[in-house]
Amino acid sequence: MTTRNGCKRGFTLVELLVVIAIIGVLVALLLPAIQSAREAARRSACGNNVKQIGLALLNCHDVMRQFPRGAYTHTTLATSAANQDGLGWATKILPYLEQTAAYQQIVNNKVPGYEGNPWRIPPAPGRQGFFKEAAAAGLLPVPGGDASIDTFLCPSVDLPRYVPDLGYFPLSGLSGKGRNFGYGTSHYKASRGPSDRGMFWRTAEGLKAPSTDTQADYNGDGVLENIVKEESLTRIRMTDVMDGTSHTIAIGEAAYFLSFADFPMWMGTFFEDGSTLFKTISAINCNMAGASFPLATKEEVEKFPNDDCAYSWHPGGAFFGFVDGSVHFLTEDLDLTTFAMLGDRYDQQILRPYD
Repeated sequence: MTTRNGCKRGFTLVELLVVIAIIGVLVALLLPAIQSAREAARRSACGNNVKQIGLALLNCHDVMRQFPRGAYTHTTLATSAANQDGLGWATKILPYLEQTAAYQQIVNNKVPGYEGNPWRIPPAPGRQGFFKEAAAAGLLPVPGGDASIDTFLCPSVDLPRYVPDLGYFPLSGLSGKGRNFGYGTSHYKASRGPSDRGMFWRTAEGLKAPSTDTQADYNGDGVLENIVKEESLTRIRMTDVMDGTSHTIAIGEAAYFLSFADFPMWMGTFFEDGSTLFKTISAINCNMAGASFPLATKEEVEKFPNDDCAYSWHPGGAFFGFVDGSVHFLTEDLDLTTFAMLGDRYDQQILRPYD
């Protein structure tokens, strides 16, 4: 800048610092708004994912005349290598998510004992489960299962798009590739409800009846009731949803893990069905919202109630898809009685308002 007498002068240090401070204040004011807008966009995309998955389930039901099984695992609960090893519900809906190529690769697999029918139950004689046989055959992952499908991924979640090697999990003390290595991640799981009275379960749990469990407090008195599952089931149809399709959870967000064994993936479960199924028995977000993964200490793992939680990366709650195809954002403070009943397809209880 030139003065009247022709001398040139610049900004003083004080003036420069004032300008920098003003810019800093403006940036500080704008950043939360920008971050909030970004999260709103991510949240909207996540809700749309849940909607698309719910509609795919309905289309699948229309064709199959039943909903997919939660996990196509062995028929017995005995200590079998195939007890929790099998394809999951999401593999059945791939054609309805415009993922026919991945679906056909999975069907036309080269896994011994599962060629042409990866959902085979029980396993062929001498075989020990889809994922174990696939790994033994050097198919790690099985072609098609390595697809990273955007519909199964919430944009708010910061986890690998593929199941990483064992070195990613600091508490495992292991290295190399597990039987789930390289499969596409999913941030959404299917609901077992409480006491396996939900929409989805693995084979042996569906067949186990009559059975009694104490996992839910239906009358709100603080005491867990004895919940009886009276029938042995191999399928769930729309007519089996006795509480109404608009009051029964089908799927929900569950993007977390406690170990490599329950890392969430859409292909199914190789060892622990928590990788593809959740229950409506623990608080939404497990009272651990904002945890940093992978968990680095044993103490952090022990804070989680179990690996069956619904868990999202959105503030305050999680998205759930109901059997009728509707989507609801349920908050973390939803009482467990209501949450349990929303997961139970035939509790015949009157629901309290939940959203």
